[in-house]
Amino acid sequence: MKIVSCFSRADEIAPLAEAGADELYCAVADIPSYGFGVLRGGLATAVTRAHRLGKKVSLAVNSMRLTYSRAQMLQFAGRLRQAAEHGVDAFIVASPAVFELFRELKEKVPAPVHLSSVQPCFNSGTARYFIRLGISRLILPSQVAPAEAAGILRECRAAGVETEIFDYRFFGCVYVNGRCNLHDPVFHTFTSGKEGDAMCRCGAGTAGRLEVRPADVAPARAALAPALARRLYTRMTCGGPPRLANAAAFFDFFRGGVDFLKYGTRRDPSGVKVRKVRELRALLDLAEALKASLPAAAARAEFIRRMSAWRGLEGGGR
Repeated sequence: MKIVSCFSRADEIAPLAEAGADELYCAVADIPSYGFGVLRGGLATAVTRAHRLGKKVSLAVNSMRLTYSRAQMLQFAGRLRQAAEHGVDAFIVASPAVFELFRELKEKVPAPVHLSSVQPCFNSGTARYFIRLGISRLILPSQVAPAEAAGILRECRAAGVETEIFDYRFFGCVYVNGRCNLHDPVFHTFTSGKEGDAMCRCGAGTAGRLEVRPADVAPARAALAPALARRLYTRMTCGGPPRLANAAAFFDFFRGGVDFLKYGTRRDPSGVKVRKVRELRALLDLAEALKASLPAAAARAEFIRRMSAWRGLEGGGR
């Protein structure tokens, strides 16, 4: 398994590579992408620096909401061609419309296309659809558990398509995908008690925490209401560890043959990015060592035990 790290400044590339990043990815201001943290400085400069170190660079083009006129779409196509001329090695794409555009631009933009987790692929049928569209890598959505992803992984292996997951500790919202609009205030009117503009963080870290209470519940279902309210509270405030994001899930993906592990919090400061990539390297080294030295079940159990006590490299490592 190799590490893919985000970057948002060209001078982050060398430290991230030294820390253990095998590939890098970024977003730029004039190409629509999902999330925050765009590249400061020229894309051509960043790609040149990465290539000198033998590292590939992917560019996020994974916005799900493109409302371009025909003239704007032509400008967009021109910007993609320019990025390809700068040497971008792959494009991370979500919208089917952009896949179609890449098919039309195949001769001028020959770089591979990766399926973004923002366009969630939850089953093998969806995987086959995007494989037919020509993807070279499928980035699994964080909501999918390893057992649920088994069919997807089989489809990808059969087609020679790479697979990638996000690191379970560092990415943040396990529920993020292109269909979630809780992150954008355009889609809600909630104005207080939240962090930033994200409705899904309402009540988190504030003095007056969000209260979730059932109201007007049918008598026959009243006994279910408290548990549902607690689940909703956890979902809305990120008040507990996500069900799928744990050491067991990571090790199962690792053992299942996923090719890449991505760290993607682009807004992190440079020093934090480097520290997190070093920790990903240590995490993978541990998984590799246990897989090589122990039977499968014992390796999994030992990985879970060590990662449950993990305090990071600065806290003494594993």
